[in-house]
Amino acid sequence: MALNFRLSTFGRANHRGTSDFSRHQAAALWQALISDTRGATAIEYGLLAGLIAVGLAGGLGALADLVNLLFEVIGDETADVTDSITNP
Repeated sequence: MALNFRLSTFGRANHRGTSDFSRHQAAALWQALISDTRGATAIEYGLLAGLIAVGLAGGLGALADLVNLLFEVIGDETADVTDSITNP
């Protein structure tokens, strides 16, 4: 639901700098703000994208540890083979 208010609806400031904004107008504005759902889908998609990013970061962090361990094992085995070839 769109906000159908104009600034003139709430009154303009008088010569003393105060506004004649009534309690009824404030309640109407508050109700309009609460019932306005524009952008809700974008916020939901943003939250989903954030949760997916956090999940990927955690999963890739664990995968990185496993890949690092794999390369360490391969490096150790390669070093053993290289040492046995150069120092028979």
